[in-house]
Amino acid sequence: MQNVTAVAHRGDPYRVRENTLPSLRSAIRRGADAVEIDVRLTRDGVPVLLHDATLRRLWDHDRPLASLTWDEVREVTDGGVPALADALAATEGGRVMIDLPGAPGERAVRRVVDVARQQG
Repeated sequence: MQNVTAVAHRGDPYRVRENTLPSLRSAIRRGADAVEIDVRLTRDGVPVLLHDATLRRLWDHDRPLASLTWDEVREVTDGGVPALADALAATEGGRVMIDLPGAPGERAVRRVVDVARQQG
């Protein structure tokens, strides 16, 4: 017998904007065994959910994420881009696959691991 795992890529992006808390919750509610999320760092080192290097495609802001502080990201997306800590809490202990797109570097990896450990 094969063991199949249903992984929701960026949450439930066909129903809700990808890599957002509502998208993650929707995927889990609809039966996903795990969710895959993309994580990048803000200028001040906060790991947040975003696949692209800029906010252009999803949030209509052309600035690179790495040039914005966490407070600026919350402001320009009206709180839509979640911090990794909030995303992990929203999955309520479910399985999460974390992707660090691009060339994240050691700083990003350490920050993501630190947050994941803090969230258990």
